[in-house]
Amino acid sequence: MALKKLLTSTAWGKKALWLFERAVFGGRITEAVLLKLLSIHYRSLFRRDWAWSPEQPHFFSHRIGFFDFIYGNAESSVFPYYRGFFVSELIKDNDRLLDIGCGDGFFTKRFYSRRCSHIDAIDIEPTAIAAATCWNASPKIQYPLRDALNTPFPSDSYNVVVWDGAMGHFAPDTTHAMLAKIFRVLAEDGIFAGSESLGFEGHDHLQFFETIQDLDALFSSHFEYPAYRVIEYDTPFSPGMLRQEAYWRCSAIPLRMNELGWTIFQEKRL
Repeated sequence: MALKKLLTSTAWGKKALWLFERAVFGGRITEAVLLKLLSIHYRSLFRRDWAWSPEQPHFFSHRIGFFDFIYGNAESSVFPYYRGFFVSELIKDNDRLLDIGCGDGFFTKRFYSRRCSHIDAIDIEPTAIAAATCWNASPKIQYPLRDALNTPFPSDSYNVVVWDGAMGHFAPDTTHAMLAKIFRVLAEDGIFAGSESLGFEGHDHLQFFETIQDLDALFSSHFEYPAYRVIEYDTPFSPGMLRQEAYWRCSAIPLRMNELGWTIFQEKRL
């Protein structure tokens, strides 16, 4: 420790440390080789999961998508991560959050956990909970294997409830029961947020929503203050396919939504 302090206090010492780090851990060539190996690994994982598996998975491994976003080609985009940004701006310090259909827990940990005091992230799929526990564990997050419809939520009060990209996996005749259940656990100024693709997309979906009006017909019967936004974008893994993604915020009172100014329907094509 004394030697490191001595070296970092002088110009020649810093240069020696720089040369040591470069020699041991490598430079741009080493980085390029490591990134190439990771790229090969993740593309193989994507093929195994989505092209060659006897049954496609019920959740997406966001390690694949985020690696491609940072180090991939120009076709990758930030748009699939909008849902994380939209929810994260709702969260206040020490909020309690329920994430329904958390998948691999990527959004739960990377976007929601920083401000929350506690998160219950539930999923009915055992492989999703196993992946979330492995790759996105946090002392703030519990990942119980839970049937969101037929078993009680882990707690009876949350400031934010997220149902993101999962509503299509529920049968149509259960949707109102789920919304009523969500409404009951929301705190007085709580917000229910989420997203769902519009149109007929999803190999394992049990219901589809063609327009924002279809979603509004559901939400407005449970929440007095619903707000929506729709964004269209090209999907990185299906070139030429235009995805129309609907985002919502619903509340019994408009307090948090008014604070952020997201109170009207907006539609923007990107």
